[in-house]
Amino acid sequence: MKCHRCHGLMVVDHFIDMEDDSGHLWMRGWRCVTCGDVVDPKIHRHRLIQSSLRDRIAQVMARKPKKVREVVRLSA
Repeated sequence: MKCHRCHGLMVVDHFIDMEDDSGHLWMRGWRCVTCGDVVDPKIHRHRLIQSSLRDRIAQVMARKPKKVREVVRLSA
């Protein structure tokens, strides 16, 4: 896996999960050995959702016809 920020090498690491109330204290995630960026399954899922929304918005914007604007001089 490549890092989202710097395209460096991501390695599997274990982190302390303070938000999980199910009793699991440790969680698996990926950490970049170059920049230290951390990605866990929750972050990864959120990024996938955001990128799919961005793609859908770009498709809708590409289909809309562009408005033609006319330049009108205000001086005599």
